[in-house]
Formats: sequence, structure tokens, C-alpha cells
Amino acid sequence: MTTTKRETGGVFNRRAVLLSGVAFGGLGAVALRIAQLQATDLFSGEWSDRAEENRFDRRVITPPRGVLYDRFGVELATTRRDLRVSIIPEDVDDLEATIGAIAQILELDANWVRRRVREARNGKPYDPLLLRQGLEWDQFAIINARLPELKGVIAEDTETRSYPHSLVFAHPIGYVAKPTQREIDRVLAEGPEGERRAIYLRNPDVRLGKAGIEKALEDVLHGEAGWRLVKVDANGRPVGEDSASLNPPKPGAGIVLTLDADLQKRAMEALGEEAGSAIVMDIYTGDILVMASAPGFDPNLFVNGIGQRDFDALNLSERHPLYHKSVTGTYAPGSTFKMMVGIAARRAGMPEDWAVSCPGYFPFGGRNFHCWRRGGHGRVDMHAAIKGSCDVFFYRAALYAGAERIAQVAREFGFGQRYDLGLPVRDGAYLDSMKQGIVPDPAWWRSIGRGQWTDGLTVNFGIGQGDLQVTPIQLAVMTARLAANGRAVVPRLIREGPGVSDPPAFPLIPGLDPAHLAQVRTGMYGVSNEGGGTALSASNLGLVRHPETRRILPLTPETARYEPVRIAGKTGTAQVRALTAATRGRHYSTIEWKYRDHGLFVCFGPWDEPRYACAVVVEHGGAGSGVAGPIAKVIMHDTILKDPARLQPRTLAQLQAQSAGAPA
Repeated sequence: MTTTKRETGGVFNRRAVLLSGVAFGGLGAVALRIAQLQATDLFSGEWSDRAEENRFDRRVITPPRGVLYDRFGVELATTRRDLRVSIIPEDVDDLEATIGAIAQILELDANWVRRRVREARNGKPYDPLLLRQGLEWDQFAIINARLPELKGVIAEDTETRSYPHSLVFAHPIGYVAKPTQREIDRVLAEGPEGERRAIYLRNPDVRLGKAGIEKALEDVLHGEAGWRLVKVDANGRPVGEDSASLNPPKPGAGIVLTLDADLQKRAMEALGEEAGSAIVMDIYTGDILVMASAPGFDPNLFVNGIGQRDFDALNLSERHPLYHKSVTGTYAPGSTFKMMVGIAARRAGMPEDWAVSCPGYFPFGGRNFHCWRRGGHGRVDMHAAIKGSCDVFFYRAALYAGAERIAQVAREFGFGQRYDLGLPVRDGAYLDSMKQGIVPDPAWWRSIGRGQWTDGLTVNFGIGQGDLQVTPIQLAVMTARLAANGRAVVPRLIREGPGVSDPPAFPLIPGLDPAHLAQVRTGMYGVSNEGGGTALSASNLGLVRHPETRRILPLTPETARYEPVRIAGKTGTAQVRALTAATRGRHYSTIEWKYRDHGLFVCFGPWDEPRYACAVVVEHGGAGSGVAGPIAKVIMHDTILKDPARLQPRTLAQLQAQSAGAPA
């Protein structure tokens, strides 16, 4: 391969993706370190000896990138055939006519012709200039058939990075793209050594991970470049090739993720046109089976340069398809946080049978803090308060517990933390893009210069509002730890690959009283299974458990005699902005979408033998029971029915043997 000038004009400069912050944060050091490692080897002492008097030119051969698999061997990121056309300008008799002929075959306009002619004239006349890649077979065939008359034209059958499932896995996997000029400039600033490294980055076939796993594991996935020696004359024009000099590239390593492709697709289907996130975790291992962010985008658009129109459609959408909402979206958890307040209040000494009267409001500090049920819940204990999501109970429980204790419990259950997701490369490429959220307490309040914490802030804290901000992955971790009887489950996204270790045994959360945990768990059961529960229909999964085999089966007339499978859950509504009484009195559909409340739902199941935890956030979706709950129900139905934990995952060795044609 030879260095060509980068495409300009209609292709969007990927620098804007990095600066916009909409995907996974700015450029890290990983890509540049790879370039350094590759180039240092490619232009080392051996090359200096053989390049004496400039008689040979070393041409880089880019390595095949490592494949990303789901837990059962489904290819999520791989290589595909790439048909492309290039020209060698000095071999072309008439640049405009030749490029115009290619444009006619590819149905491209005169502007495209002018840009390519300008690039050809500005570049080295003996270096191939890539005109177009990703050709359709019929286009490629026509060009091949006309090669005798298209002097200087090269038609190549090569490979490029491909994401066969398009938008379904775009956020956790990310994408690769060509090195930006900014990346190359940073390397060039290092002097002569940097100039040599920049040669590798300028290779038209080089792609670097720019987001997600592709970026975080760039040095694992990229592989090692190969090279071949081309004999050149004094002006650098190729005149022959040293066939004995071939040093083949070494492919990048394969990686097996914890994701389940079937469940991920189902989650994206369930989210539909909504904006939000859905996560499913195995509470025994921490494996993330689903990490869906909606709406999605097609990562294939970025591989060879995304057009301005396509980028604007993604970047300017109010539903933010480029945001990895599962780890970068922050929301007030609303009532999904009430289990934390309940545990904190019990730890502070609140009796198990403590109860309050809810008239629909709580007078405090010269104002009324309202319950979502304007007529009130009457007298409620903690079980009834979780089941019916009584705000008044948790206003009072928060004051009983105190803000410091609530914050402590929240952190014990995973809030206010970032997770490396089991990545073997811990240089921050994924971690830096993950939001930590905010768990407010008096110390934090003072640290940001707001002065003295007040009891009114604690009251709001009690229903998951105020300055409290959490991410969907944190909601999933909280739910997994509740389901796992207080074990500190840690999420992971990588199942197998270089440097990946087995998940550790999760310790119990220190100081957690099993009785306190049991009380909030049974309250969550009430939410989904008892009269007055805010998500009563969510537990009707249409599944049963065979009493002898313990297998999960669909509900049919034949299986109706078996015990139904149930889940425990909690609804939540996160206020986006304060709405007036008049506004809240309007029909919800008349409120502008961006001002509607977020809907949340967390759950775990099966209730009798918990294995899976789920968190769903629907941006501007209204009450959690309205949209988020039904989405979670669909996802949990498919997860529990498939029960991926009982299925044997494919190993990397099996997948590599299969790829090589050996029996797996």
C-alpha cells in the first residue's frame, strides 16, 4: 500500500466527532501509541541498512483487525470484502477524462470529479490515489471490464472493517475510522521519529478505534503491520519489487464479549423509537448481557469517512443517537432510589414496622412537599410505601436516615462510581468516557461552594430528586446487588481475550443487615405482584417453571398448572424541569417532548431464584410504569426464557479454530 492524500469535500472530518463529545470522549493515547509501536518497528535499523541510497522503499501492509464476538460466537465486528478503485496519476493520459469515466460508472457528480483531479495533481504522480471504496459488485465488474481503456486505473478486491449488525451494537462496540489530520499532526510534532510514524498513519488502509471497545482495546485489536520492499529510482518512482522481502502482518487478537446478540437485538426492538437505555446483568458473574442505547446509529458510516449530511442528521438530533446513554447518560433516579433510602433509614434505627400517614403532602420548612398521589396513600409502612411508591413515607424516612447515611448506602450499592467493565487495558479509553454521576451530601455541597446543607435538600434526596444523578449502568449494578443478597456485583463487558481474567467472587457489602435488605426486596416484589403495586402488570411474563426440572417454559394450556415466573421491580419518574400545576393538568402528549419526565424501571428475576437484573431508562417517557416497565417486561421475558447463564458460551479457541476451518 502507498500513502495517498485523504479524501476531502463531502467527507466529514472526524475531528468534529472527537470535539463534539457526543460519542465516547476525546482522542486518547492508545491510537498514537499503536502508531508509534508499528512505525518504530517498520522503520528500524534493518530498514535503514536496506534503504541505502534510496534504492528501496518499504511499503506497509496493514494487519487484519481482531474480530469481536458475542458470548456465543456471533461476529459483531469483523472484516468484509471491500471493492475499490484507485489511479496512478503519472500513468493516466488525461486525468479529467479518466476520472470522469469512473464518475460516470459510479454515478458521481462533476464536483466529485474536480476534487479528485485536484488531489491527483497535488499528490505524488507515482503514488496510487484512492478514488472510491465500498463499490457494488456490478460497478466493480464494469470498471474491470474497461481497464484496458482506462490507463492508470487500478481495481482492487481488498478488506475493510465491518459491523454486520449495524446500529444494534454501535454504542458498546464503537467504530474505527481513518486517522484524522489532528492525530497525524500530533505525531509529526515529535520530530524526525514522528515523521516516520506518521507514514504509517497516512496509509490509506489504516483504521484506528475511535469509540467504544474498538478504541479501548485498540492495541489488542490492531495487530502488527507487515511490509514489503519496493525498488525505486532516484525520484522515488517504483521500478520493481523484492519478493523475498515480504514480512506478513500479524492479525489482531479476537475478543469475546459478554453480550448476547439475540437479547441485545430484542432490547433494541423493545426500545423502538424511544430514546434511552436498557441493561441486563447476570448477578452471579457481573456479565453484561444487554447494553442497549437508543436510538442507534450505523458505525459502518464512519469506517471510510462519514458524509456531512449523515453526520449532521446524527449530531443534531434531539434524541442524541451518538451518545452511549448506558454509561454517559445521567438522570435523577426518582423512585428507583427509594430502596437505598429505606436501607439507610433502617440502618439509622428505624423500626421494621415504622409507618406514617400520607395525606398527599408533607408540610416541612414552610412549604408542602407533595406525594405523586394527590389524595394520599393513607397509613403506610415500608412495604406499602415501596409497593405504592409513597413519597411522603420517604420524605420522612430520609430525615430519619440523614443525608450522609443515604449517600453512604448509595455508594455501597454502586452509585457515584465508574466501572472499567473488565477491560484488560486500563488506560482510561472506556473509563474516561463513563460518567460518575453525583451522590450529593453535605461535604459535596460545601465543596461546590453552596454553603450549608439543609433538611429540605434531604427531603428531596429521599425520593431520588435534587442534585442526585445516576447512569443506567449504575442502576443495573444497584439492582444486581439487591438481587444478589447484598453481594458487591461488578459489571464486566469482556468475557475472553488477552489479559482478561475470570470474574472474582463478589464480597458482601460490609455492614449490610440481611433483614433490611429483605424488607426492601419484598417491597419490590409487591410493586410487580400485589394489588396497589405501581407496575402490577410487569410481572405477568407469560412464563412458568417446571417443578422438577426447574426449567423455564412458556405459559400454555399444558403448562398453566405450573408456578408462574415472577419478577420484583421498582418504577421511577425523573423530573426534567419543574412543571406548573396548569402544565401538569394538560394531557401529557401536549407537553413538548424535551420537557417531559424521564421514565425508569429496575427489576430482577426470577423472584424465587434470582439470576438477572435489568435497568431501563426512557428519556422523556413519562412515568416508569407507562413505558419503561413494559419495555423491561419484554426484555426480561426473553432473558429468563432463554436463560443464557445455563448455556455454554463459545471459547476464543473454538472460534479461532472454526475460522481456520478446523472442527470447533
